[in-house]
Amino acid sequence: MRLFPSCIPCLLQMVITACRAGDASDDKIFLALKKALSYLSEIDYSQPAPDYSQPILEYVSQVLGEPDPFKEIKRRSNQIGIKLASELALPFLEKATSEKDRLIRALKISLAGNIVDYAILPDINADIETKLAQALDVKFARLELEDFLVQLDRSPKILFLCDNAGEIAFDKILIQELNKKAKEIIVAVKSGPALNDALLEDAIEVGLDKIDKVKVITTGQARMGLDFEKMGAELKQLWEEADIIIAKGQANFECLFDKGLGIYFLTLIKCAPLSRYLGVEKGSAIFARGETK
Repeated sequence: MRLFPSCIPCLLQMVITACRAGDASDDKIFLALKKALSYLSEIDYSQPAPDYSQPILEYVSQVLGEPDPFKEIKRRSNQIGIKLASELALPFLEKATSEKDRLIRALKISLAGNIVDYAILPDINADIETKLAQALDVKFARLELEDFLVQLDRSPKILFLCDNAGEIAFDKILIQELNKKAKEIIVAVKSGPALNDALLEDAIEVGLDKIDKVKVITTGQARMGLDFEKMGAELKQLWEEADIIIAKGQANFECLFDKGLGIYFLTLIKCAPLSRYLGVEKGSAIFARGETK
């Protein structure tokens, strides 16, 4: 999927958000923006937006002198995620009326965790409980569940590609539900800072490593989304061994959905250009295999 023209202002806003996360002065923000604008003026726009975010975030880190400006914010997001997952998400799950309904609710919980995504909601204390309750009522534009349930009943080996810190506390609930049928679940987080994406330390903080039959690894990449051609050796081997692959979040969707990999995408469609491209409503959800269009 190539870059949309409307991605350009979003990439520049990402610069501002990352700089402010690192308490940068206005002068440093302007410097980072100048570097980003210079870079964006030279690219060919043929790749998905996450491919261009990596060098831009490297410019931000250089200007700030800080490789991970979101470090403390991710810690706070994890703690908020753990609290809300326990107090609001788990009671929502327990209202399920069937095994199928329970899985749908777990998928919604995983998606609702995106509400503690600092990159799109900088003030994560802003009436977050109300926002989470609304997020749990998310509508699916595509929900391909029947084939997935058949595969799940075969006790598969599952590979789960994570997205952001904070929301992985909600992913944990989905992973625990899948774990009832899976023989093993591999959870992959980023190997180094990439905006507020989850790292190994975040997975440990929310307890993903404590779940039975779950192994936590890294992608071998410090970037948003995933470059399929350059994934780490461990991830590549486990990718080939997996019976089911679930890619969480819009960045993974943008990078992988049109590559014919036959994986399941679990994401909110958060921007207007992508919603128009897919022909779905902005803010709706997708749990679908392969190319969705």
